[in-house]
Amino acid sequence: MFEDSMLRDTHSTSIRSIQASPSLQEAEKNAAYEHLCIPEAQEAAVCLLKQGYHNAYIDLARSESGLRPRSGSTIMSGDTSLFVAKDKAKEKKRCLPGKKNTLKEEMPHAVRAYDYAVACVREIMASAVQGRFQGGAATEAVLGLVGSLERNADALLCLPRLRQRDAYIYTHCVNVAVLLAAYALVSGEKRAKVIIYALAGLFHDVGKALLPVALLCARRTLSVTEQTLVMRHPMLGCDLLATLPDLHSEVIMATLEHHERYDGSGYPKGIAGDTISEIGHLASIADTYDALSSRRPYKEATLPHKTLGVLYQMRRKHFHPEIVERFVRTVGIYPVGSVVELNDGYRGVVTASNYSNPMLPVVTLALDPQGGPMCAHECDMAQEAVSGIARCVPTEISGLDPCRALNIVL
Repeated sequence: MFEDSMLRDTHSTSIRSIQASPSLQEAEKNAAYEHLCIPEAQEAAVCLLKQGYHNAYIDLARSESGLRPRSGSTIMSGDTSLFVAKDKAKEKKRCLPGKKNTLKEEMPHAVRAYDYAVACVREIMASAVQGRFQGGAATEAVLGLVGSLERNADALLCLPRLRQRDAYIYTHCVNVAVLLAAYALVSGEKRAKVIIYALAGLFHDVGKALLPVALLCARRTLSVTEQTLVMRHPMLGCDLLATLPDLHSEVIMATLEHHERYDGSGYPKGIAGDTISEIGHLASIADTYDALSSRRPYKEATLPHKTLGVLYQMRRKHFHPEIVERFVRTVGIYPVGSVVELNDGYRGVVTASNYSNPMLPVVTLALDPQGGPMCAHECDMAQEAVSGIARCVPTEISGLDPCRALNIVL
């Protein structure tokens, strides 16, 4: 089943907490969050533009050099410690791999890999319900996802946004798998590690298969008893994964810890800080990001930059601060497929992300300031003198079809 030695591990994983820069000024409190900290050196920061939230700033200069894997470490060593880089000149560049396919070329492959992975999760959870839990074709599914990310990561990262579907419990697992694998790629990890991260995302919510479906789909406030039952799913998932031979420990840790929180307020164990593994910290961020940015029967999808604003404001409280910053770089403040409006009123669709400066993506402008159609113009905001992005616009009211702007058919 999981016979490849790349998935075997006999070591525990850990993360050493990295202290944030003390040079921070206290920001105004709001009703939702205790504090929002803003770096004083704003020229080294990127402003997250959010409607409905206070402005937050991501210090990209620090997040670019603040963390990196230990030099010479391998996936089999089990050492996933992070540390502060002392020599910026030696810091390896962090970015998604070069695009071997255009977005249009890769999208059909991404769709097939995504749909296969969703079917795989459905099969895995069905087997758990029937009392014959098995990993099925999980390895093959994640290989398809990782292959697509390596050819053009934008395709899989934007697919859930362009094609919101039902069956959230299954698509959520695949979305988290994509996010974790993309993060590993950005971090320069070897392919074996990327595959393990993808497996961790695919399996992280498997314990929910043993909960009543009516409970998972409830559109009401759950009772204390029901909430307690739902909070058992990380442990239930670990029990299921323990039956699979040679499964890497990081896959199990992601399942166990994806609801733990940096300040110890999570579950099932209420552990905090460096007691939580790196994959546990990352899985909690990816799990929350996808939950907020996905459409559900009882809510609309939250716009990406607002979701990132929530995550960033909750760093140091619920989420590991440096891992949040790396995650923002991975998904982009304005992800591919987002509809944006510039300060001068022009509207367009983000057609390529910019890892170096997430505030300046490539945008295909398609509507003039009066809302009328115009000859589509691809604008690289990092290279052209254009007004900045004023806001994201929900697709359903934007007047634009992202798929048409991206020149793809789903």
